[in-house]
Parts: sequence; structure tokens; C-alpha cells
Amino acid sequence: MRKLFRVIIFLSFSVPALPLLAQTPLKMRDTTIKGPQTFAMVVGVSKYRYVRPLRFADKDAELFRDYLKSPGGGNLKEDNIFCLLNEQALNSTFWSKGFQWLKAKQLRKGDRLFIYLAGHGDAIDEDQFFFLTWDCNPGGDKNNYLAGGAIQLFNLKKKIANETTKGVEVFFIMDACRSNELPGGIAGLNFLNTAITEKKVGEVIMLATAAGEASLEDASIGNGHGLFTYYLVDGLSGLADLNGGPDQKVTFQEIQSYIGNNVPSIALQRFKRKQDPYFCCNENSEKVISTVDTAYLSKWLKQKKQQNRGGGNSFSGIRETCFYTGLADTALIETYNRFYAAVKNKNLTGQSSAEDYYEQLDKKFPGNPYTLDAKTTLAVEYINAAQTKVNLYLDCSDDPSTREKQSSYELGVNLEKAINILREDEPDFASSLAGRMYFLKSCGDFGSSGKNGSTGLSFQYAHAALATDPNGAYIQNKLALLHLENNRTDSALFYAEKAAKTAPNWLCALSTLALVKNTVSTQPGQNKQDDQSRKKPRVKNSIGAVAGSGISQLNPGYTDAPNSDVIGVNPRNILKLDLGIIYQAGIGPNISLRPTTLVSIEGGELIFDRRAPTGGPVFHDTVKLKNTSVSVSLPVIFHLPGKKIIPFISLGPTFNYIISQDASATERVPVKKSVILGDAGFGIDIPMGKSKLFLSPELRYTHGFNNQREDARTEYTNNLSSLKKRGITFSIYLRGR
Repeated sequence: MRKLFRVIIFLSFSVPALPLLAQTPLKMRDTTIKGPQTFAMVVGVSKYRYVRPLRFADKDAELFRDYLKSPGGGNLKEDNIFCLLNEQALNSTFWSKGFQWLKAKQLRKGDRLFIYLAGHGDAIDEDQFFFLTWDCNPGGDKNNYLAGGAIQLFNLKKKIANETTKGVEVFFIMDACRSNELPGGIAGLNFLNTAITEKKVGEVIMLATAAGEASLEDASIGNGHGLFTYYLVDGLSGLADLNGGPDQKVTFQEIQSYIGNNVPSIALQRFKRKQDPYFCCNENSEKVISTVDTAYLSKWLKQKKQQNRGGGNSFSGIRETCFYTGLADTALIETYNRFYAAVKNKNLTGQSSAEDYYEQLDKKFPGNPYTLDAKTTLAVEYINAAQTKVNLYLDCSDDPSTREKQSSYELGVNLEKAINILREDEPDFASSLAGRMYFLKSCGDFGSSGKNGSTGLSFQYAHAALATDPNGAYIQNKLALLHLENNRTDSALFYAEKAAKTAPNWLCALSTLALVKNTVSTQPGQNKQDDQSRKKPRVKNSIGAVAGSGISQLNPGYTDAPNSDVIGVNPRNILKLDLGIIYQAGIGPNISLRPTTLVSIEGGELIFDRRAPTGGPVFHDTVKLKNTSVSVSLPVIFHLPGKKIIPFISLGPTFNYIISQDASATERVPVKKSVILGDAGFGIDIPMGKSKLFLSPELRYTHGFNNQREDARTEYTNNLSSLKKRGITFSIYLRGR
């Protein structure tokens, strides 16, 4: 006992010598409590960095949080509530630290989880709907929600589904449609609530409004609250316990009736507005939402206009606190302190950095709550630094200096580290960051003297970003600027027009489009005809003819049939002839479709090797499967860089139908009339002098996807397990240009 006392005295004097700059480390589920427990994730944002502020969303979140902490709400401990308010409410913090916190609670069957969101909500369409966090910067256009700063509610629904399948009761409460002045407008409000209600995943849903309506907030409601949240807490505190007489329990049906009787009528009478809250679903009508505490109800009735303010478990970023650490390893505490000191000083990478100290923690104390907290904190810091840079770009305030370009690239590298940290626990959130990671890398210092490599790398990163987020106007705009920097005005115009069309209210996209058009119009030596040609894709629509010949071969699979003298099957090539028409349609600067219809004389020969059952020499039995067929193919043509002669690659499917074949051969080896094949080819487009024609030789390989053999019982088919087509053809295309 004396030894233990000495250790505690030593820690009491030695540990506080280094001030702790940290949130209390992650706390696991309290296993001393037997039976189900209740947890809550609460987010409230009134003060926004880039969009119109609200007045009382943060106070509503505090009201609901404090209700849960009260006897009427279940006496939830601070450790059982994860709360983010205003500038604490970052998308990165919600996903990284919030769901690390939830994972530590090890939710199980019978537990309850409240997810409460109060603030702005908006949508791009019915599949992309968001809750806006503090640093969300739409730049005036809803498409830019894809660039971050918003909680994608579809992914949150997936998280909720994971919990409900375990038997956890999840209550999803959102008081978010408080304004139609966001980029999504009325349509966004309609999409938001409609999508949430249509994508039910077993949770209890309570929404402040029906689709297309706005949620009211006013200083006269309580001491300043949203109408829905105020009457939600009012009812759960006990005033909704009315159906069939008070029984000290508030059911889902009772709270629905209480809010339904108060919110719509007050909204109409006092504010001349329409607000109809939404509840789902009827099968939950008898579910008990709260147990009434008479003492708390009495206090609530007396102090309705003076709601308590508690600290809760709000994550308030990095704050200077000192707390008792018990018998934790002093090396662990010191390294943890140094980690947070480095974070506070924005020293994230390099020697004696936050990254350095986290790696020390992970090496010496893997899985420790202090290490886990440092892990997600580092990821959050990487993400927030990257998001700040992206927001400057969305605001058209990005600095194009060499130093800032290098900074962008390094932020992209750090964002990739965050993705790797989060991928195991939060794969959806990690994937959502990939577009911004590649985007920031594409903004680096590239060129002959650039620190980040050749110009080609910037295009590779930008196209990787676009592949990850094909509808991202911010990436399309970046590609336009990259092409403009490299004097590729036709491609710059293509992407600038695409960005402006995708995000027509984003000032940066419109400015880039104007810049590109001005550059095109002022280039020396250009006439109007040249300008018009620059605005069009390089590949134009045209028609033409094709003729070709090559090798056609059947690809048989041999099977040893009982009572058969066939000991093998081998193919023999025959000459194939093609004749047809094509139509080439440009779908991008260097991509086109080339629908083709061909009449072909083809087929092949099958050589059945036979030997008499009594032995003797092998003799050959040849079956000729020549036929005439019609094929329709739809290859995609990828045009490679070239000045006059332009190489291309073709890939695509072909549908082949036999219109005539040799009758005697058909009796021996019946084949299916139609098959599906795949084609891959390489060719070049050669302009024919001053004429408006292209001559395009192409070498193409064809392989069948499905079995051509009919399941007939003949002495030949019994020895065939499969029969597919394949061939090599050299074709000449002649088309207009």
C-alpha cells in the first residue's frame, strides 16, 4: 500500500509539470453497468463560416443534450454523449472522432442511440443530400457540396443501418431545414427530407418539417429556440404523457401527437407559416421514448424559459486542461502531451511533429486510448488543413505562387495519410476524401523546374480526381486551368464549359470560362473559323465504309465421351471476309463511338482425330462450319496524341448472327445462331491530302464470350465441351472528317 501511495505521489508531482493540451482520451464502454445503455451524438451549428448563419440551432442542440443528461432524459453521463457545436462541428471531426467514440462504446442489442442534428440541410438531388457543418463552402452552387464541409447523409444512413441490424434502437432526429436561401433552394429542401424518409434503414425518424417546408426558429420560442426541438423536449419531459391518462411514459405515438397538435398550429397562428413535422414509422407507435421524472417535469415547467447550459461531452477541439491520469505510463503521457503541443503549433509533419509523436505512441502503446485519440486527431488535422485550402479555391482566393502550389501538393500528401488512417474504420468517409486528395496534388508545383515533377503528373492527378468524382465542378475547373497553362485552349474550353454547366452559380467556373474564351479570341493568327474549330471536339461525326479480311478460327474444348472413337478435336483456320458500313460519333475531345454493321463470310474447320476401338492408326474427320453472318458492334475509340497521323485504340462488344450455313455440317455440329463477342484493336487515322476523308487501317482481335455449340446428341457434339469464336482481322475504314 505504501508503494502504491508513493507512485501516486510521484505522478501527482511529475505529470502536471508538462501542461496537457488535449481532450480527455477515448473512454470505452462502462462494463460495470449491466444491461442496455443509451448513447447520443448531438450536432448543432448556428455560426457558419461561409453560409448564412442561423440563430438557435446550437441552443437547440444544447437543449436536447441537457435533456438527455437530466433525470427526465435518462441521466446520461457526459461520457455517453458526443456533442459538436458551431466551429467544433467539422465534417472531419464528426466522422473521425465521432465514430471512433461510437466504436469504443461497443453498442449491442437493446442499446439506444440518439443522433440529433440541428443546422442547415441541403441537397443536390434525391441521391446526394447533406447536413452542412461549420466550414462548408458551397461557393454559391450546390454542386460544391461534393468538395467537402458537409456530412453526406447517405453515408450516415449506412452507419445507422449497421447499428439497427445489431438490434440497437436508433433515433434519428433532424431539425435542419431552417432556410431555403441555400444553393439548393426549395428543391433542395424537398430532396433532403424526401430522400431521408424514403431511405429508411430500421431507425425511428423525427424530422422538423415535411418535404419542401422550412423549420421555424424564433427568440419568442422558449428563450430562443427552434419550434420543433422546443416542443420535442417539452413533450418528452412529460407533457406528451396524455393518451389514456398519465402513466409516466411517453410513447412514440404520444410524442408524435403532441408535436403534431402544437407545432403546425403555432407555426400558422403565430408566424403565418406552414410547418408539419414528419415521424416514421407507425410500427413504432407503442415504443417508449422517455420515462417521465416528476421532479424534473416540475422543474421544467417552472423554468421553461431558462434552459440549463452544461458542458456535456462537447468536443471543443484542442483546449488546455489538466486532469488526473491515475497510473498511466509517464512516457505515454509525456509523448501524448508533446503530440498535442505540436498540433496546437500546427507542426504536423517532420521531426518532433504531431506525426512523429503519434508514430512513437503507435509503436510503444498500440491500441491505447491515448494513442487512438492521437490517431484520429492527426487525421482530423490533416483533413482540416486540406479542406481550408480547398475552400480558398472555392472562394476564388487561391494563391497561385510557387510556394502555395508546393503547399497544396504537401496538403494532398497529408490528406492521403489521413485516408490511410481512416480507411479501416471509416471506409466510406475515407473514399469521399480521395477526390480532394488528387485535386490538391494536381495543384502542385509542376514543370521543368517544378519541385513536384513533370507537367504530365498534374494532369494524371487531375484526371484521377475526376474519375473519383466525375461530377465535381471544382475538378473540371482545375482541368480547364491546367490545359490553359499548357496552351491547349481547345481542351481548356471543353472543361471550362463543362464546369460552368455543372455549377452555373459558381463564380470561379464562370470566371475561368470567360478567361479561356478571351484567350482563344486574342490569340495571334487566329481567324473566326479557327476559333470555331477550337470549341469543337477533335473527333467529328462521320459515316463511312469498311472492308477487311483475316483469320477466322473456332476454339473447341474437347471432352472424352464414352463409347466414342474420337481422341481429340483441333481447329483449322479459314479466311474471313468482311464488308460493311460505320458511323463515327464524337463524345469527347479524344473519344468517340463507332457503331459498325458487317456482313461476314467466316466460320472455321474442326478436325476430329479418330482411332478405332481396337487400335490402329489415327485418321482425321474434318467438319467445315463455314457460314455467312451479320454482326453489329459498338466499339469505343480512344484517340492517342498525334499531329497528322492519329493512333487509336478500339474496345467494345459485338453481336453476331448467322444468316446461312452449310446444311450437312449443321447436322453433325449444330451451332447457335447468335453469339456475343469482344473486340480489341489498334489503328491509325490518316488524312487523305486535301480531301475531307480519313483512311484508317486497323488490326483487330476478336474473341467469343459465350458457347456456340448447341446441346445436341451427335457423335461430334458429345466430344465438344465448348465451342467459341476467335479471329484476327485487318480492316480498312474510309470515312469523312
